[in-house]
Amino acid sequence: MKLAFLLLLLVNLLLFAWQQGVFGRHVESGREPERVARQIEPERIRVLTEREVQTLRERASQSSAALDLTVAQACIEFGDFGPSEAARAEQALAALSPSVKPVSRAIEAPGWYVVYLPSQKTRADAERRAEELRKLGVKDLLVMGDGGPMKFGISLGSFRDPEIAKAHFAELEKMGVKGVRISEKPSSITVTRYQLRDLDAATVAQLAALRSDFPAQTLRACPGPS
Repeated sequence: MKLAFLLLLLVNLLLFAWQQGVFGRHVESGREPERVARQIEPERIRVLTEREVQTLRERASQSSAALDLTVAQACIEFGDFGPSEAARAEQALAALSPSVKPVSRAIEAPGWYVVYLPSQKTRADAERRAEELRKLGVKDLLVMGDGGPMKFGISLGSFRDPEIAKAHFAELEKMGVKGVRISEKPSSITVTRYQLRDLDAATVAQLAALRSDFPAQTLRACPGPS
């Protein structure tokens, strides 16, 4: 009887020591706080911004082959830029190198949602409104011409994903832009794709850095013989 009592006492002592980690770490309990504590650098986890989500979605939709941006390239295509971004992109590309001559190509692209301000009475009115928007910090905008349903309207961005268009709409409202609208249905728009040839490694690196100013755009190798 005394022996059984001593054995039982010994088992209890061993069990207590094991639970306290005397024999090394035991199998984790799996409770939620402990799982969080075991994450590797959990402080580095963050929620993606709408712009970053857009970048990932746009790049995932591209079927082009991977492009090595650390070496010289015979031909690279950059795009596709909506009407409100094309002018700024062309200026940025022209500043890369005197030897680089971007060639633009217009492409009809269906399925885009346009964020815009409705038609103004005259072009002068539209230009004044555009200047007010620039002072508010709106970078990408385009005053439309006198043809079509958006006569003297102001394009503020075009997006394939309606949720991204809504996010851009909300961002503009936060900036104080009044009267912003989103097209109810996706429409075809003319986008611009730029082709750049005979790029040395330094210029390719500049182009890769430039892409951060246009995160929704894609750099791809030119199709076919270059």
